[in-house]
Amino acid sequence: MFINAMRGQSLALTKAIKSVQGVIGADAITGDYDIVASVEARDLNELRTTMAGVQAMEGILKTTTCMVLSDS
Repeated sequence: MFINAMRGQSLALTKAIKSVQGVIGADAITGDYDIVASVEARDLNELRTTMAGVQAMEGILKTTTCMVLSDS
């Protein structure tokens, strides 16, 4: 999940995002996005719940979710 955050909030949000159920890692990055989070979900329902948890955080402007299709 790629995340855009409000200016100056990337580092604090990165720590907070790690506590959302389903998030297995998060890092502040440079470029078009501010944070990248790795999410693990058994199904789309679980993915939606994790996405909602991240999107509900104060300071999150936008998320872009990309699913990995390979199983390696």
